[in-house]
Amino acid sequence: MNAQKLYDIVQDSTRVFRKGESVERGRVGNVDVVELFGYDHISEAPSGDNFDKVDMIFVDVVVDKARAEQYRGALAEQMRAYPQPERLAGGPSYIELAPNMGMEQEGALRVMALGKTLGMWDVMSAKTLGMDDATARQMAGQGFLMISGYKPSE
Repeated sequence: MNAQKLYDIVQDSTRVFRKGESVERGRVGNVDVVELFGYDHISEAPSGDNFDKVDMIFVDVVVDKARAEQYRGALAEQMRAYPQPERLAGGPSYIELAPNMGMEQEGALRVMALGKTLGMWDVMSAKTLGMDDATARQMAGQGFLMISGYKPSE
């Protein structure tokens, strides 16, 4: 896989937006946690028929549909080079996708949203199974935020 090519594709076709405050404080077990979201708020995102907002639990990813379509072939080419095609077909999480694509987790979330918009796969989370936001976020932190699976054509 060419991580730089993937990065260029998501940089040109997707944008990440925060859902809540830029600084969120919470507690995980007995540890105080501070999360920083250095993105514009989703209220500032472009909307309308030309854009697809994909809920990635931690953030929303907005995909420019026209730009996404321009990258359909390039994204499919990158997916054909995925180092573990059997795992890709099985529906990996963002935690597994990121290192296998040579990207950080934000990049994996953006690739997941892009592929969903292009109809290459669906995004699965606790939220898609009807669970509340807090449960979905907790489960996503443990890896339950994944694609439905993808088998690259030859």
